[in-house]
Amino acid sequence: MPAAPRADAAPADRAVRPGPAWAGALLTRVPVALAAAVAAVTAVAVPLVLLDLWAPWTAVPVCLVVAVLAGRLAWAVPAVPAPAWAALTGAAVAVGGGLWAALTRAEHVVLRRDAGSQALYAHHLATRHGLPVDPSLAALGGAEALADPNVTIASPAFYEVGTDVVPQFLLGAPALYSLGEWAAGWQGLLLAPALVGASALLAVAGLAARLVGPRWAPLAAGAFALAQPVLHVNRSTYSEVPALLVLAAAASVLVAATAAAATPTLAARLGGGAGLLLGACGFVRIDYLREVALLLPVVAVLAALRHPAARALLAGTAVTSVLAAAAAVAYSRPYLGTIAGSLLPLVAALVGLAVLSGAGLRLARTGRLARLRWSTSPRLGPVLAAVLALVLVGLASRPLWLVVRQDPEDPGSRLVAGLQLSQGLPVDGGRTYAEHSVDWLAWYLGWPAVAAAGAAAVVLLARLVPALQGRAPLPVWAAPYVVAVGSTLLTLYRPGITPDHPWADRRFVPLVLPAVVLLATAALAWAVRTLPAHVARVLPGGGAGAVLGAVGAVLLVVPAALATAPLAGQRTERGQLAAVAAACASFEEGDVALAVDPRSRNEWPQVLRGTCGVPAASIVVPTAQGRPGTEEYLDTLRAAVQRQAERVRAAGGRPVLVAAGGDLAAVDTLRALGVEEPVTVARVRTSEDERVLTERPDGGQAITVELVTGVAPEPAAEPAA
Repeated sequence: MPAAPRADAAPADRAVRPGPAWAGALLTRVPVALAAAVAAVTAVAVPLVLLDLWAPWTAVPVCLVVAVLAGRLAWAVPAVPAPAWAALTGAAVAVGGGLWAALTRAEHVVLRRDAGSQALYAHHLATRHGLPVDPSLAALGGAEALADPNVTIASPAFYEVGTDVVPQFLLGAPALYSLGEWAAGWQGLLLAPALVGASALLAVAGLAARLVGPRWAPLAAGAFALAQPVLHVNRSTYSEVPALLVLAAAASVLVAATAAAATPTLAARLGGGAGLLLGACGFVRIDYLREVALLLPVVAVLAALRHPAARALLAGTAVTSVLAAAAAVAYSRPYLGTIAGSLLPLVAALVGLAVLSGAGLRLARTGRLARLRWSTSPRLGPVLAAVLALVLVGLASRPLWLVVRQDPEDPGSRLVAGLQLSQGLPVDGGRTYAEHSVDWLAWYLGWPAVAAAGAAAVVLLARLVPALQGRAPLPVWAAPYVVAVGSTLLTLYRPGITPDHPWADRRFVPLVLPAVVLLATAALAWAVRTLPAHVARVLPGGGAGAVLGAVGAVLLVVPAALATAPLAGQRTERGQLAAVAAACASFEEGDVALAVDPRSRNEWPQVLRGTCGVPAASIVVPTAQGRPGTEEYLDTLRAAVQRQAERVRAAGGRPVLVAAGGDLAAVDTLRALGVEEPVTVARVRTSEDERVLTERPDGGQAITVELVTGVAPEPAAEPAA
């Protein structure tokens, strides 16, 4: 292949009047610097947590230094000239989105879903300064307790590994959010996602400025910020928030690297920075491997075109990816085992694409690829674009001809079956509803945006192929386009998440939603730039462009706003912090908590252990030993409780039974176990997000968070002989 052709301009705004220097910096440099700082903090957390040094007096100075250094290096990314109004409006959208998320933040700290587990993980890091979680085994009766098949120190998202407890998720997001707790306690921790989310919204605006043009950045950022899944994750302690920030910034730097081909040193430096940022996503999200795998063909093409960014891009990605993988193995090995079914195909795809990319690069450099007629045919672009169009139509039409299922024995299948039963749907727990993934997008963005994005993806592919053949300049959007479209197709094909909404829709936040919004915005920009000449007879005087822009903006913004409006003011899990405080206040020195019903075993062990400092374990009864509600079950439970209570007393503690409701009322459960006067120490009537399967969520559902306690009864005295 010939040497790299000159990079062309972005799809729109080819000629932008220079604005003040600060405007371009605010829109396109600041978010990259913020993302670099966040990525650096998540990376430095790995050794500090390993050494039990994640404490304010050690971590804060180190994090400040690495964040400033990373941000200073990222500041070297060239800014895109932008009008002051565009920069200020984009920043206002970001600040407004973050502020609204902060005002409507959730208080999910009693563990029910992933946000609760991330919050408890972050709280543990903030207060215990390292890993693993110490279960205070001596207070539970030592190794003898763990040898009892009816006793466990595990709970959802907190695994029992030997004599320790290991959190489920990757380290990066909890470490980042724990900084908020050091600043302002629990409220600071819960506000941290909104702060990171505001930075992520600015990063999306900056990416739009580079790809579509500065004038379009506020519209793209606004449409994205209005999407309910974005607001949902910004309100809670999810890992998608920092992943979005870092990924959007990585794409921006990659665009800048492609555009800087004329200056090899700068292009290489930017390519390395983009790779470092992309690999750093692995500190917060395990599925970053999909984007890394899709980047390998991009690197091969850049190398074939002798682009100066190619080697640095690969090296930067490899460095942080290896470090992230090592951190995942060190801190989250049990979690990796539970997701092996989806992780191993990702690893296989990574290896496979590495081999194919290497082979393709070798063929290109030896000239063998050019000797294949199809590789240089001008028809290849339209053919591949037509194939992509068919794939998109197939994905959108799947509900008409396909029902996607998974193993009915999967734990997620049992949850789906329960939701189907409660919502009056045919019970088929194996359904994943993945065939409706495009519908889910349309719920939040509207069909006009989804259709426009699909059309833009097809047209851009037809434009990209000639560049890959060496017959046209390489577009600056080429690399992020390949990764984003490929990852979007794979995510839509297999979302890989329990399909209850709005919980499931966060899967789209880091890449799919921004990709669709940016493609739809690019389609609108093209229409405004191109179509007025064809409709000038209808709307003379240059008004066609303004009308098209206004109509397009309405079609992008209004569907998203209407979908989010019913949930815009919703605050979920309110009162949980107060419930936790009341629960902690009810325990005395030397108390040991024993969770005895299903709901308390799910929600309270890590809360009591990590927040209240109360040693906690759960009493479990396998199905083989009796089903809940039967006398056999209660007899087994009583015997197990008595054995464990005796161990706690022998260790010098007081066994306190805890229940939170389930098949029986919590009070009735404790009375059935011999507690004469159960005490309701915490009870809050609150709400959580809906769990709907087949329609867009438009409200919440009421839940009761409670904790009922009672001292385990002393064993009956043996009668005298």
